[in-house]
Amino acid sequence: MSQITSATAFTQPTTTTISARIRAQRKARSLTLQDIERLSNGRIKAVVMGSYERGSRAISLARTIEIANLFAIPLSELIEESKNPERGSDRQLIFDLRKLREISLAVKENEISKINAFVSAICARRRDWNGEILTLRSGDLDTLTLVLSAPRAAVQELLERFHLIIKAPRN
Repeated sequence: MSQITSATAFTQPTTTTISARIRAQRKARSLTLQDIERLSNGRIKAVVMGSYERGSRAISLARTIEIANLFAIPLSELIEESKNPERGSDRQLIFDLRKLREISLAVKENEISKINAFVSAICARRRDWNGEILTLRSGDLDTLTLVLSAPRAAVQELLERFHLIIKAPRN
């Protein structure tokens, strides 16, 4: 018979951590509380969303799922601690996913569709669902050169030409 102890191999989420993740997801999208009310067609009132974010109001599982759907992210992103080890990396290439979506609709270049598929795969693998930006490591850029069959300088020039880079890598 096993005994239950307070020393577990994992950490449970708290209302404080879930509230902080909800707020971080909203802020990452530059949305106001009023934007949330509008985007949810009034189902989530601005004052209620603010209460969820402060942790001063209990949130149901159904409402948490509704918020995750509103942000177009898996529920686990609001409940689990981020598993993205890339954050805070010294060598960063900040990729503008909004611009890529815009270009993908307007430009029918083979390279753009390959880049789109590549960054979509990275977002899925890293469980990075914010949909606004993506931080690529230096090794990701090397992989992209293989995907595009082009030298690194040519890939960087292509990304810069289409204004897909927000911040270049620091060496």
